[in-house]
Amino acid sequence: MNPDSQPPLDVRGLSPADRTRLEYDALTRQLERMRAMQYAYNRKFFALLLVSTLVAGGLILWDHWKGWLVVCFGLVSTGVTASFFLHFCDFARVHARAIEARINGLLGSQTLIASELEADYFYPHASPKLSGFSYARPWSFFSVYTLHFCAVWGLMILSSAWRLWNQLDTGVWFLWALLWCGWSAVNGLYLLWWFGSSGAEARMARRLAEAYGLPEATDSSAIPPQP
Repeated sequence: MNPDSQPPLDVRGLSPADRTRLEYDALTRQLERMRAMQYAYNRKFFALLLVSTLVAGGLILWDHWKGWLVVCFGLVSTGVTASFFLHFCDFARVHARAIEARINGLLGSQTLIASELEADYFYPHASPKLSGFSYARPWSFFSVYTLHFCAVWGLMILSSAWRLWNQLDTGVWFLWALLWCGWSAVNGLYLLWWFGSSGAEARMARRLAEAYGLPEATDSSAIPPQP
């Protein structure tokens, strides 16, 4: 049977306790889905960092100007792609946080605190950051990890640019440098806007708070027990 042709679930005959159990089951399944999504994109993120760094290192050792060009432009795209994966992780984290808060409200106790621990251990939810670097937690391991890879990639790009300087004509090199700076600036400014001032994550948190009937902060410690 086509799912769209099925009649809607009739909950009119259910007791309040049965409705609560039905909602709890649906929320738990959605929470499992968000955690699975978070895990999948975390794995993609770390795999991308490792593979791209190894490939860039191989291209530098190849000792050919074409490989150096790929390193310079490719690592910028890698950074954007890694940020893309992180923004999926943030989506899953914010959604999971709201679900946990709603479940805690149904249970009337602070049973689920994983989202609160994530905010303390990694970086606060809906806080301004640049990719994985949190302005609120600049010395957190995740922020330093982000800076570490930026430094490694920056050295690879500088090494490739220096080798290109010795291989290309001066005019061609400056044209390449201009294109690379423009490419990097456009991508960097977009990431700065998206993670910093776009407010997309905060808007999502507000929408979830409205949907689940939670305080706007969706802090599960602030959720009153359901009657």
